[in-house]
Order: sequence, then C-alpha cells, then structure tokens
Amino acid sequence: MTYKAVILTAFGGPDVLQVESINELPEPEEGEVRIRVLACSASYTDTLIRRGIYPDVSEQPPFIPSYDMVGVVEKPGAGVTSVAVGDKVAALTITGAYAEYVVLPADQLVRVPQNVDDAEAVSLILTYVAAYQMLTRSAQVKEGDAVLIHGAGVPWDPPCSSWAPC
Repeated sequence: MTYKAVILTAFGGPDVLQVESINELPEPEEGEVRIRVLACSASYTDTLIRRGIYPDVSEQPPFIPSYDMVGVVEKPGAGVTSVAVGDKVAALTITGAYAEYVVLPADQLVRVPQNVDDAEAVSLILTYVAAYQMLTRSAQVKEGDAVLIHGAGVPWDPPCSSWAPC
C-alpha cells in the first residue's frame, strides 16, 4: 500500500520539504506499533530541525520530520500488550510524524481518550509541556503571579543569514 510523507530533503528553508509517496507500509518489529497518524504539529522546534540547528537531532537528510503526533494503532508488533488495534495514542516522536503512518516503540506511546479532539491532543505533547515547563521550572510562576505572554502564534522563520544559518 502506498502512503504519503513529507521528506526533509536537505537542511534549509521550507522549500526543502517535499511530499513523497512511499510504496510500502512500515512494519512493526517486536515491541513496536504501526500507527495511522491523525494529527501532528508544526512547531518552532520543527523549523530548527528543518534548518539543521536543533541540538537533539543528529539525523541527516533525507528523513521525515515532525516532533509529535496523535494517531490510531493499526498494527501492534509481537509482544505488544500495552495498546491494541483502534486505540488512540500520542507520542513525542522528535522525527517521523509528518507521514500518514509511523512505527514507534509501544513503550513511548500514551493513550488518548477517544473523545479528545486530535488537534487539541497533539497541542499538549510539545507545545503545552514546553510552555508549562518554562512557567513552572524556569520562571517558577505561582498562583497569583502576573504573567505577560507576548506571543502565542506561529513564530517567525527568518531567512538564512550568518546569525540564523539554514
């Protein structure tokens, strides 16, 4: 079966992302699960990965980016008992989620209630957790504190330059 994925063909601007057809579904190995992706985010972290400047990704193009996803378990591999076919799950993938299908270790999946909206669920994985950690760990905000949030949208992706390499 053919499925589509967004491939990062080289590090650089948005033009390095290409939608490609992949001719064979990924097969889960022992302890892994094939997931049909329902939603994934497009976060600032993804732009850093695309530009090749995110420190936690050593993978070299070509590869499938996207930091997080929500999907439905389609095929568990041998030995998987923590999730079943049809379960809605979420994962912090770091790469690999800009695709219609992804294979992940079952122990990295978190179940998502069926009645939770896919887009709302995926917004909790990286975006919410990062904001929460910054407020609670870094700024140590407590109940009653005033906080100015000066941006809550898509960040600017500057063109390549000496201070923002591609």
